[in-house]
Amino acid sequence: MIASYHLVASLNKPGIAMNLSTFAFTPSKYWVFPIAFAGLPWVFWRFVPLPPGMLQRIKALLAGGKSKEEEERERAREERAKKLEETVKATAEENRKLTEEVAQLKTSHQKALSESSALSQSLKRAQDDKAATQQSLRREEDDKGRALSQSQRLKTELEGVRRQLESKDVELKNLRNELQHAQTKRDELTTLLEARTRELKAAQVYLTKADTLSGAEVIALVDAVNVEILQTAAFISDSYDFVRQPAHVDEVKEASTRISELMGPTLTHLLGSVLHSEDPLLVQIALQGATVEFSRWIIMTWDFDGLQAEQPLAEIYNDIRETEPQAVGGRWRALTRAHAQKVALQETDLHATMVSHISDTLVIILVASGCTKSYEEAYRMFTQKFGERISNIVKMASRLNKAMGEEVTSADLWPTNAIMGDKFDGATMDNFETQGEDSQGKTILCTTALGLQRSEKVMQGNAVEFKNTILLKPKVALESVADALDRDGE
Repeated sequence: MIASYHLVASLNKPGIAMNLSTFAFTPSKYWVFPIAFAGLPWVFWRFVPLPPGMLQRIKALLAGGKSKEEEERERAREERAKKLEETVKATAEENRKLTEEVAQLKTSHQKALSESSALSQSLKRAQDDKAATQQSLRREEDDKGRALSQSQRLKTELEGVRRQLESKDVELKNLRNELQHAQTKRDELTTLLEARTRELKAAQVYLTKADTLSGAEVIALVDAVNVEILQTAAFISDSYDFVRQPAHVDEVKEASTRISELMGPTLTHLLGSVLHSEDPLLVQIALQGATVEFSRWIIMTWDFDGLQAEQPLAEIYNDIRETEPQAVGGRWRALTRAHAQKVALQETDLHATMVSHISDTLVIILVASGCTKSYEEAYRMFTQKFGERISNIVKMASRLNKAMGEEVTSADLWPTNAIMGDKFDGATMDNFETQGEDSQGKTILCTTALGLQRSEKVMQGNAVEFKNTILLKPKVALESVADALDRDGE
């Protein structure tokens, strides 16, 4: 905005006209000088103060002659000039303040510009962040869409899997039922298998043909017990004196009665009639015969008569031998003997009972033969001197019972003897004294040593036969042995 102002002063005329409405002096009749202001703000052209001394110069020019009215006008103008000056001063002060405000505004404007720049930058960053956020949101929306699609697909797959699981559950239930059925069947088969296994084991026990002992070993056991019997009988007969005492007549008769069934009438008569003081051979033979018979009974017995089933068991076994294979019959014999003897008596009681019974019988033979001692004295002496030997004979016979009855099943083995009163047959027996042929056909007195025979079931075509083999001949004493002995009354 540009404004031009003129201050006109006339120095030739006494009056000066001032246009106060435009803040300019307009002289009418006097000289004038122009003052021009251009390009300044309105605050400057409205309130421009007069140079100092201007009024004085004007006053001096006008001092020449003034009318009262002019003076008043002058005073009025002065007052107005003063007021104007004051106004100008106030305006200048206000202008200064405004200048300061403008500077402050400029500073504020500059600060605002800086802040605006910062805000613009922040806005740009915010816009960039917004764009990035929007882009991220779009990506997230895309991801969300894909996730929803995948979720829908997974739901579909899950539903399919659930249906498959339900189908599998049904199938699993069916399989469990089948498994339970199979397990039940397996348990039944296992139980049946165990039963069949036990039966097979039992059958194998019967069908096995393996023997624990050989025939030679059994023969050796028989020879051993025969030797022990011979030696024991010889020691016993040599340890007693035989002279008939009148005081013992009743005991001798009673003893003879008791042994007659075991030894037979011939040998019992000979024991009571032959003089044994010089040669107790007949006493030895009688002791051997009695011990052999007891030993044979121990070897052959099924239950030691503890169950009173000796005869029934023997008959049952004979029937089994006739109808069943050898392996079955042999195992039945082995098992039956083992369990029957176990149930019948305890081993210690059985042994003591048999030792006592044999000792009693042998002492009775000594008394019947005319021993000088009474029964009690003879028995006491017998147990002290020969109890251990008799116990050993019982053990050896019991061992043979187990060997022949339980440990050999492929064939039947049994001890053999000769029947008192039968004729001597050299094909099946031996004379304990001699091997001479003159023994043939003579009468047998008793058996002095056990023999051994083997019997095996064999097939001859379609027929079944028993093959018997003599493994060891029994030894016998003949009645003729007493021919050379002295007798009572001769």
